Amino acid sequence: MPAREPDCSCGRGPSVAQGKWYGVRSYLHLFYEDCTGASPDWDGDGSSPHGAWAPLIWKVSLSTGTLFLLMGAAALAAGSLVPLKLEGIGEEEFMVLDVQAVRYNHALGTCRLVGMALCAAAGMLGAV
Repeated sequence: MPAREPDCSCGRGPSVAQGKWYGVRSYLHLFYEDCTGASPDWDGDGSSPHGAWAPLIWKVSLSTGTLFLLMGAAALAAGSLVPLKLEGIGEEEFMVLDVQAVRYNHALGTCRLVGMALCAAAGMLGAV
């Protein structure tokens, strides 16, 4: 009958087997080595399969979200704070439409729309 090893006991491990005790660090090391080594995802070399990618993913998403938020805030500020140009010049009988002013006002509206979209994307990345 095969001998069953105890689950999550701090009485086994490489440091105890070699007779070396280093205080609290040794206790915590043995605890995590013993208890997490029993899980099926564990490689045995001290790293989980997703352990290397998780910090990278949240750092990239956080930095990208921050960049999107800053760009969106700048676009919203530019679209909202810059004054619109008059499109129609003249009186009621004779009205001249300034095409450049129409394009300019349309660009400011697009700037506000892009700013809102970037802020929304930043919020989604922040939630991820």
